Amino acid sequence: MDLLGRCIKGRFEPHELRRYLAFEVLFFWGLIFVCWNLYPKENHYSIMTHTFSFLGAFAPQHNPRWWWIFTIAMIFWGTATIPLALYHRRRFAAISRWGAAIGTGLFLIGSIGTILVGIFPDDRMMIIGNWRSTDIHARAALLIAAGFTFGILWYALLLLKNLVFKTNRFFNYRKLAWPYLFWITLTGVGVYFQVKWGFIYADMKAAAKISGQQIGSSWSEAMNTRYSFPLWENIVIYTLFIFLIWFTLVLPSETTDSNEN
Repeated sequence: MDLLGRCIKGRFEPHELRRYLAFEVLFFWGLIFVCWNLYPKENHYSIMTHTFSFLGAFAPQHNPRWWWIFTIAMIFWGTATIPLALYHRRRFAAISRWGAAIGTGLFLIGSIGTILVGIFPDDRMMIIGNWRSTDIHARAALLIAAGFTFGILWYALLLLKNLVFKTNRFFNYRKLAWPYLFWITLTGVGVYFQVKWGFIYADMKAAAKISGQQIGSSWSEAMNTRYSFPLWENIVIYTLFIFLIWFTLVLPSETTDSNEN
């Protein structure tokens, strides 16, 4: 099988995997950097006030000229993650074939969501019927969150199973603990601040009603604070990308023969 065919099927050799991941990192973040750098200065892009997807929104107040660079980046990321999902399946099949298949399916859902986020910008352009581009974009973002979050947690359960039942001795739990600790910590902090803000804003709204004062929306009132949704959305996306690369690198390149069929 030639190199391209093996990589597409997730049959990476260790040196090939490292090169593949390095290329993915450089190409994706290179495109994102270019897109950010070309974002109109007058629109003042900031992770404190702008979601990651605003880089790819073509509305005048966002990135009307260079939005398509973000589209290419997201389609690339989603597509490039598919061979990695297949690689994960081959590694985790040493613990459980059906468990590895479920984990792969969840990661593929996340990958498809990533591609769709790129194809459908966060804008109000009508696509079909009453469906706007932003409506499809929002649902695709949910696919990313659900697919990768449940996939990551599912693989954690498989690792726990392996730890308890000693199914396979090749998994290095010390190395695997670090990407999980990184992902859980930052994602957990983000969730905490968003949940806490819900209660804070409810109290603000109640106090404003009593005093007769006007306050902005939950979104606008949180801008430029540690409760800002765009801030934590950006951080969680960066965290997910780093986790997927890190997690892939620390998986064992050698397991039992049962996952090489």
